[in-house]
Amino acid sequence: MAWPQVKLADLLEQRRERIPIEPGSEYRQITVRLWGKGLTLRGVRDGSDIAAVSQVPVHTDDFLISKIDARHGAFGLVPAKLSGAVVSNDFPCFKVNGDLLDPRFLAWFSRTETFVSLCRQASKGSTNRVRLNESKFLNLTIPLPPLDEQRVLVERLDSVEQQLRRRQDQLEAIENDTRAMLLNAFVEITDGVENMALAEVAPLIRRPVEVEIDGEYPELGVRSFGKGTFHKPTLSGADVGNKRLFEIHQGDLLFNIVFAWEGAIAVPGFPDHGRVGSHRFLTCVPKAKLAHAEFLRFYLLTAEGLQQVGEASPGGAGRNRTLGIKKAEHIRVPIPDIGVQEHFVELCNQVERLRKVRISTVNDVEALIPAMLHQVFEKSAAEPDPLSNATETTVVNMPSAPTTSIDTPFKEATLVGAIVQAFHEDNGQPLGNFRLQKAVYFARRYLGESALDETYLRKAAGPYNPSMRYSGGIKVATDKQWIKRARGNYGEGNAIGSASGEMDEWIEKYGFAPAAAWVRDRFKYKANDIWETLATIDYTALALQQEGVQPTASAVLDYIENNDEWRPKIAKLCLTEESIQNAMVELETLFSGE
Repeated sequence: MAWPQVKLADLLEQRRERIPIEPGSEYRQITVRLWGKGLTLRGVRDGSDIAAVSQVPVHTDDFLISKIDARHGAFGLVPAKLSGAVVSNDFPCFKVNGDLLDPRFLAWFSRTETFVSLCRQASKGSTNRVRLNESKFLNLTIPLPPLDEQRVLVERLDSVEQQLRRRQDQLEAIENDTRAMLLNAFVEITDGVENMALAEVAPLIRRPVEVEIDGEYPELGVRSFGKGTFHKPTLSGADVGNKRLFEIHQGDLLFNIVFAWEGAIAVPGFPDHGRVGSHRFLTCVPKAKLAHAEFLRFYLLTAEGLQQVGEASPGGAGRNRTLGIKKAEHIRVPIPDIGVQEHFVELCNQVERLRKVRISTVNDVEALIPAMLHQVFEKSAAEPDPLSNATETTVVNMPSAPTTSIDTPFKEATLVGAIVQAFHEDNGQPLGNFRLQKAVYFARRYLGESALDETYLRKAAGPYNPSMRYSGGIKVATDKQWIKRARGNYGEGNAIGSASGEMDEWIEKYGFAPAAAWVRDRFKYKANDIWETLATIDYTALALQQEGVQPTASAVLDYIENNDEWRPKIAKLCLTEESIQNAMVELETLFSGE
């Protein structure tokens, strides 16, 4: 028998009681995390620092929602440790009717796409200020089994999650123990050994690349915090221009001199062999039978090693620090017998294999729990008790959860963040508004977007539009502190914000990193006028195709000339049929991947 539909108004009662906020008294505040990840303590503040005369106190097992981010899964049950904390009007708090609804059942159900969809239905407002309407929300219905059945389902869901988490915690504990063992072993094998200058054991060796106009040059990048290498898109000789390139080999000790002070040190593997880097990448080659690259890397990423790297990286505060070549050569590194080093590196490899197992387990958990919820709640409205015959094995074999759909501004903000991050990884400098707008345009085109979105693509392709800084993805990314305004060597622009770590999972979820890297590596050396010319002509060609007109150079020029807003581009960008034809050839090359 299908579960009956019950109005949320019958299950939830909004709390209206308020308490005065008094200077001199302390109040706990709550952060509501996105996508069903629950509530956490934001901090404790004095009443004088809270801009309200009264707020709503919350109680254990209340259901709390963020008006602004409800459509992004920002809600959850109040745990006992947060009972008594206060919230503003932006966080409606509901008492659960325990006679009809088990709060734990609500906690699980709220993590489904069905519930998130209800929150979207109950949200209204302009693009960037969509807010949940409480009355509309309470008027919606959810499928609800009897209370006893709710409790059975909750117990089974809790049990499966606990087993998965327990396995994850065990692997994490083992990994932490082995890392501690590694560090202890390192201290033991380096105790009393000779320290030598890096130049003596792994001298800098440059392998200059002779760039040819029709050549291809795959770049390699190095992530900060010891997170290894990553592949950048292949550059053409034309894209390289006057940039100096150097070949990188497997087994090099590789530094990104701009971010070495924060752990951008790696040892390239076989897949990295033969890729190239700019002059910002130092390739140090360990001397055979004297030093092992992985051993040197391990030391340089310890607190002691990073301190030396930092001291060799002069510069101002923040990211404007560059590892000096001469200073790097004088970094002192411990050098035990090569056999001892090789044995230690093998221990490191075993720990790395264990880390990959843990990551795989984490990924399984992240996929299995949403899949389990889909199986229980999406199907149980028609098929009750789907877990009655479930075992740990059958749960593991459940299908993956369906992809969660996100509204356009949020996805756009994620893309904006990915682009700012990509440019930051390359040179550490803020990305100006003009270039960011054009970068978003080309990233969306790279991702296959061809619809003529009048609210964004046309603006991004058109003349510089300062208002876009205060709307759309740039505004959302700024509000979430994924990006921030900053001043660099080339003026003011957009830099990585204090909460940039929060966007990493969304960049990965949407697969935006390759698009952002593609834009960076194809356009970073192009002048602003070239960016605008290519965007203008690309958009015009799309518009002509939609109208059924062949996008010839002549037709493109006519289209621009007949548009009042775009007509000034002809003089500004020196557009002629010949220059447009050349740009169209370049665009074809860009999007064909040649």
